[in-house]
Amino acid sequence: MRKNYIFIFLLFILVPLFSEISLNHEQPVNVINRKRIILDIEVRSGFSEIDKVMIFFRQTGETAYSEKEMEAGSESNPHFSSMMSEFADYSSNAEYYFEVYSKTGSMITYPEFQPEINPLRITVNIPQDVNDGFVLLSPDADYSDVTENFLIAISIFAISEEIDHNSINIFFDEEDVTAESRIFTNVLTYQVANAKQGIHSYHVTAKLFDGNPVESKHWITIVTKNGFELPLDLSGKAQFSMRYMNTSHDTLDDDSDKSANFLLSFKGSHKWLRFKSKLYLSSLETSSTQAVNRYNFAFQVPHFNLTFGDHAPKMNSFLLNCKNVFGIHSKLDFNSFRLLLTHGNVKRSVDGKIIQISTEQDSLSKSGTFKQKNSSVRLELGNPQSFVMGFGFAKNKDNIGSLDEKYYNLNDSLSISPKDNLVFGTDFRLSLMNQRLVVGTEAAMSLYNDNIIDGAISLDEFEQDIDLPIDPLDFESIFVINESMVPFKPGMPNIAFKSYLRLFFYRNLLNISFTNIGSSFNSLSTNYLQKDAMIISFNDNIMLMNNRLALNFGFNLASDNVDDTKDNTSTSTAVFTQAMYKPNDEIYFNLNINTNGSEDGYVPAEGDTVNTYLGADIRSTLLSFGTGYYMKQINNAPTRFSLNFSSSLNKDDANDLFEYQRNNITLSAKTAFEQIPMTTIFSYTFTINDNSFFVTQDTLTVSEKSNYNSLFFRGELDLLESQLKPYFDFRYNLFSGDIDSQSAQMFNVGTSYAITSNSFISADAGLKMYQNSDVLDSDYTRLNFKMKISQKF
Repeated sequence: MRKNYIFIFLLFILVPLFSEISLNHEQPVNVINRKRIILDIEVRSGFSEIDKVMIFFRQTGETAYSEKEMEAGSESNPHFSSMMSEFADYSSNAEYYFEVYSKTGSMITYPEFQPEINPLRITVNIPQDVNDGFVLLSPDADYSDVTENFLIAISIFAISEEIDHNSINIFFDEEDVTAESRIFTNVLTYQVANAKQGIHSYHVTAKLFDGNPVESKHWITIVTKNGFELPLDLSGKAQFSMRYMNTSHDTLDDDSDKSANFLLSFKGSHKWLRFKSKLYLSSLETSSTQAVNRYNFAFQVPHFNLTFGDHAPKMNSFLLNCKNVFGIHSKLDFNSFRLLLTHGNVKRSVDGKIIQISTEQDSLSKSGTFKQKNSSVRLELGNPQSFVMGFGFAKNKDNIGSLDEKYYNLNDSLSISPKDNLVFGTDFRLSLMNQRLVVGTEAAMSLYNDNIIDGAISLDEFEQDIDLPIDPLDFESIFVINESMVPFKPGMPNIAFKSYLRLFFYRNLLNISFTNIGSSFNSLSTNYLQKDAMIISFNDNIMLMNNRLALNFGFNLASDNVDDTKDNTSTSTAVFTQAMYKPNDEIYFNLNINTNGSEDGYVPAEGDTVNTYLGADIRSTLLSFGTGYYMKQINNAPTRFSLNFSSSLNKDDANDLFEYQRNNITLSAKTAFEQIPMTTIFSYTFTINDNSFFVTQDTLTVSEKSNYNSLFFRGELDLLESQLKPYFDFRYNLFSGDIDSQSAQMFNVGTSYAITSNSFISADAGLKMYQNSDVLDSDYTRLNFKMKISQKF
């Protein structure tokens, strides 16, 4: 039996090693609170083999991951990227990992080892410069203001304890409008009325309690007017994008890639009515998979919101969280009372695939998917600024009639089963000291039935030794009770709870949480929730030396078998720390250490001489160091030089089944020329991989060493007062060592052009030339083209 574990474990480990897909990701140094960040994963080889890349992310201390699909680059610009606007609201570290799906159906992750419990992390810092403590909340840069009336809202939350509110001055078009503004503890607002068409600027000045002056950025907003006036305020954005790839190698399978999508979003208001909508249409939409297209329309009137279409409400970490529901969503909203309701489909029905294996027998090669409905309700009592208590439930049930029986029960063989799930939950949150201290608890209990095909059981058919106080047939419309319930008798294993504390005090961000999820707790309306887990999370972010030194430390302790139902308990311990020192605006140093250990708790029986399995003991260590210096002394060409080094080690300490080591160094220089409108970037990357793994069949250890070299150059012009930005880049990659000797040259040329202040177009063309000296007739050339058109209104 243990040899089977070894085989399964090796299969999991060796998939990434022998995959044609090779990945690399440079973690950002940090992310500033209230600012967005772009995450990027580089595909060093196998870009054409990838179907899609998903990023899973959460805030440290959360139990469930959110997910979204990343935007693909091209064969000549091989990366996937995503704008992580969600990180802007995080108060503790951001945790994330990637899942890469190949066109053959296989999946690999980055990081490769246990990414759910050992994800990548980015430290969330409050602004290091107090001047960056001013964050513009409104107007939204993604929309164009079409009228002369708009609201300016500026957050000062990060420096609200240090700023003298009596010294705040707000300027609009260089005129002091402080008297007409509203100054709150954490936010400043000013209502602009009857602004003239054209460019308008605004900024804030103030003093800290220590007497030092501070000043915000100088923001600008362009006010445009239409030739006619609508009877309501309306603004929005329309965007069309397309991509195309083709290969010149005739012997390769058809790997052309053609896709297009259209996005329309708008918002508006008329007196007391507000509304907004989003429409996303993709050429990748097909009835054989879950929906790719997204659309919704939302109304808001005083004390009431109503949304039709796709929406992902949050009603508690365990009830309805990060799950898209296509349906109707409403919210009744008063100061001390809120009622949220959601009803719709979590999944749509998708037919399976049947193949004929003989003239008399068919086989189901791909199971179908039942339509799954969700109904959720949440009641909130209290003021969100101080104390809130909530109660709610979520009901998820598969519709048996939505799928033809042959797609789930062919030849009396059940491939999938329809499910029923009911979750009840409650929570409370207490906020003190202007929300700088927040404590709370969430709890839920679930009922789960793994197979409802036969419906509810009657009391006459009931065989288990349990006295039922009710007849299951009477409650079938609420929940299906039969012998497929997991477990049949609810108890502690059906319960999940979480307690947390968040403290923001004198630039110290502290987050502590404790989570316990029973082994039988199930919530189909929560994404990627770890079951049978106890997790303790601690994270502290401290700013020192006048905000020039940022220190971050944290740990996650996790274990399963919380209900003592298994023979052994798996444990995981992750410790992470980061230090960033920025003595001035020219230089910075960054050090990041992340260690993780996980054990499955297996102890061999005494006297067992046949079984050689000693239990899993996987250790992972990541060390990274980065530094940068802005050299202003170079005449007419100030340049920022940076050096980044990382070293990772993953090994099995108990059985010596594998040991993977990677060392990576990147040197880069970014130059912004003063006499000509051009910016250049040059970088060199060198990676050494040293891997060893045990092959069971041959009872020997195989070693594999490989090197990766990459040169990159990019030049970008800034013309017509930043309206026209053409660019050119070149990348050369070289692989060598105990692998095929491969090289690739990639060229890209493109431009972006702002036709007007609200109209944009960009186009990119790329060429990749690939050579493999060890595989005959494998060289090829690929051509890529991308275009994007957007219009604000």
